[in-house]
Amino acid sequence: MNLSDAAMIAQIAGTVLVVPTLLYLALQVRQNTKQLKAAARYQFVEATGQVNAEVIANKQAASVFRRGLSNYADLDADERIQFPFLIGQHLQIHSVMFELHEDALLTYGKSSAGPASTRNSWPTVEGLRVGAESSYDMTKI
Repeated sequence: MNLSDAAMIAQIAGTVLVVPTLLYLALQVRQNTKQLKAAARYQFVEATGQVNAEVIANKQAASVFRRGLSNYADLDADERIQFPFLIGQHLQIHSVMFELHEDALLTYGKSSAGPASTRNSWPTVEGLRVGAESSYDMTKI
């Protein structure tokens, strides 16, 4: 066996080894994508749980939330400061979920983040945005 034969064998071996390497990389990318999607769903559950826990645990916050939804004008000056923060937290959570959906990090089906009502609210949340920035027109609520 001369140097030319050894080079040919090395080239064939290198070509054969590229295929398993590419398959392994494809598998790793797929697993990473699944982990990103799972993390996005978990973060949604965590974020909504924290916001909902505030309203559940605090009767005054629940009262402000309920009365603000029914008639914002009936809130006193302090409650008019609290209510937009409560609503803003919900809007921010749904806005982030919409962006994750747009980036294809959330899927529909049994494993989707949040109930169907959440997914159906994304177009509404997007319609509340003011310009390209992540601020909202509270008069549209």
